Amino acid sequence: MKLPKEYKDPLDQGRLLLLSPFPEKHRRPTIQAALYRNHFVTALADRIFVPYAAPSSKTFEFCRVLASWHKPLYTLANQANASLISLGAEPLDSPRAVSRLLAG
Repeated sequence: MKLPKEYKDPLDQGRLLLLSPFPEKHRRPTIQAALYRNHFVTALADRIFVPYAAPSSKTFEFCRVLASWHKPLYTLANQANASLISLGAEPLDSPRAVSRLLAG
């Protein structure tokens, strides 16, 4: 994998960490690999923000799994996210709610 030049200094200084659940020779993205990557990233996260997930979409089904992990899940306060909110996602409907998301 070729890294952008701007990554060199932060990597050398220990301010940037790159993680991958895949071996070095893994090159081709697949739907299964993307799903595995998404699980990997969200497993490391303290809280998760999903701006929108259409009902019956792959994103919504992924959010259903995330809800079972009992990690804080946030979304935009919008009628279009009613299904996501019904899963337990907290709607970000005020500056105070956004502050909770950012502060952890």
